[in-house]
Amino acid sequence: MNILVVDDESEYRILVGGFLKDQGWTVFLAGDGEEGLDILFRETIDIIVSDIYMPVMDGLKFHKTVRSNEKFSKIPFLFVSAYDDRYTMEAVKDAKFDGFSRKGRPVSDLKAWIEYLTTPVDRRPSAPPGERPKPASDDWRRAQPRPRRH
Repeated sequence: MNILVVDDESEYRILVGGFLKDQGWTVFLAGDGEEGLDILFRETIDIIVSDIYMPVMDGLKFHKTVRSNEKFSKIPFLFVSAYDDRYTMEAVKDAKFDGFSRKGRPVSDLKAWIEYLTTPVDRRPSAPPGERPKPASDDWRRAQPRPRRH
């Protein structure tokens, strides 16, 4: 699998790139959205992992540009950010975004997201990494907490 990691923090790119390579994946690194686009036009990419806040071309503009190109529009796109404030979370709630993972979480979370997003939709778990599966509509009562007996 070919993974494009786009982030302006070189330490993060090196750390994540090394981890993903250790998983047996091929990793391409870019420092901003423009560099990411250059790589997309040269290489076949299976998933994009991108920071949101970057100079030159930020992650939101990069995502919009990727989605507007038919050749790249179906590539899974995972946002990562050190920020999980209200502004950031509102920005990534767009239905066209595939996923969001907070920087600083274990790299195994990133791996779980990559595996989730690169699994065909009909074979994915019912909930993305880090979320609890939603109960079937007829099982809602069983999913409710039961009162404790004293």
